[in-house]
Order: sequence, then structure tokens, then C-alpha cells
Amino acid sequence: MESRTQGPVVHITFGRPEKLHAMDGAGWTGLAESVRRASADPGVRAVVLHGSDRAFCAGNDIGEFLRLSTAREARDYFLGLVVPAMEAIVRCEVPVISAVRAGAVGGGAEIVLVSDLAVAGTSATFRLPEARIGVWPTVFAAVAPYTLAHKPAGLLALTTVEADSGTALRCGLVHEVVGDDLVDDAAHRLALTIAEGSRDAIRRTKRFTTARLRTEGMAAVRAALAELCDETLRGPDAAEGVRAFREKRRPGFASSASAD
Repeated sequence: MESRTQGPVVHITFGRPEKLHAMDGAGWTGLAESVRRASADPGVRAVVLHGSDRAFCAGNDIGEFLRLSTAREARDYFLGLVVPAMEAIVRCEVPVISAVRAGAVGGGAEIVLVSDLAVAGTSATFRLPEARIGVWPTVFAAVAPYTLAHKPAGLLALTTVEADSGTALRCGLVHEVVGDDLVDDAAHRLALTIAEGSRDAIRRTKRFTTARLRTEGMAAVRAALAELCDETLRGPDAAEGVRAFREKRRPGFASSASAD
């Protein structure tokens, strides 16, 4: 996780580019700490999150799923590491902007969802593939009712199809689409525009616009992740989904047999 300050804006770039910025425990912890530091700095007016030309963020590293052998380990990971990172973005004292130049997958798309604003390049794509590996997009399912309309949220979360930047714009997942080479500059200009306002006014505005998300929404996230850890990850579909992912084949879910 790399942070750099450019005037009143802190730019945070996800690590592990060789893994398409897939997040492990250290990644989630680094994101939470970086956002909290920026939030506490009185000179900061906005935060911009970046990936790279190859990916914005590929979500959770599948290797993390493989090591979660008990509900306790799953809870420690998701509730102890993922939730604090998402909550740091939601509770950040200044607006957080996602600059999406390429794919935002799974947890990466969820980072975009909980950001205050998002700029996407024309090549950016968004996908929630969790159901294909026997789990479900818990943060997205819990938060979407507070940030997106019901039908667009269902389209993304239930179908697992990849959405292009135009679809993301229509859904409200991003607010602006620009050329791929203009994404970072557009996000920075947006942050500078925000920075022209009073920090106190910005802080209070964000607190009120995210009030339901910070309370009801994040409570829903914790409930969804607890259900994922205690029930879904212990079931046969999750085991089959991860095996199929590693073996690069189509999964054969027992719970889907009656629908075939």
C-alpha cells in the first residue's frame, strides 16, 4: 500500500500489482491504516484510491479462502480485517474517491461501492464473481440498498456478469466515465474541487450523507459476513467453488442440481 500527498489530496495505491492488487490480510490492514491517517490529518481534504492499468483491485486473494478452515478464522479475517477497511472509508472525515482504470472485481467493486465518489475509465469493468465460487458478495449485498437502486444492485450481485463502465454509470456505482488515460487526473481534479470548501463543511456533509450507511449499512455488513463465516464457508458449495476455481473448470454445485 503506497500513500503520497499531493497538495490537500492523499493518493493511496493498492499493493501487489503482480496479483492484480488482490487483497490479503496485510492489504486490508494497510488500506484501513492509510485511510485513517489521511482522515486524521487536518491538511487533507480528500482521498483518492488507485489500482493500475491492469486492475483496480481483484478483491480478496483466493489464497485467503483456502486458509480459512474454521468459522473462527473466517470471522477473524472478514470481521477483523475486511470490515475495518470498509468502515475506514465510510467513516473517513473527508470524501474518498475511487479512480478505476481497469477491472474492479469482488472486494474491489465493493471498495468502489463504499467510496463517496468514483471515476471510471472507458475500459473499466466491474464484476462480483462470488456466487461462482460458492460464496456471495456480502459487503455489496449489505451496502447496495443504501447506495444503489434495488434492480441495478441485483443485476450485479445475482448474475455475476461483468459490467462495463457505462453500465456502472447507469447503476450509480460510478458518477463519471472518462478516457482511460484521464482517470487519475479526473479523480485528482475532483478532489481539488472538494478541497476548495471548508474542511468542517466537508466533514459535516459527509457525515450526514453517509449517516444510514455508517449505522444501518455497516451493521448489515457485519451480519452478512457473520452469516458467510458461520454458514456459507462451511458448506459444500464453497468447497466445490474454490476447487473449481483452482482447477479452472465450471463448478458443479449440489444446491444447483435441481435447476439443471
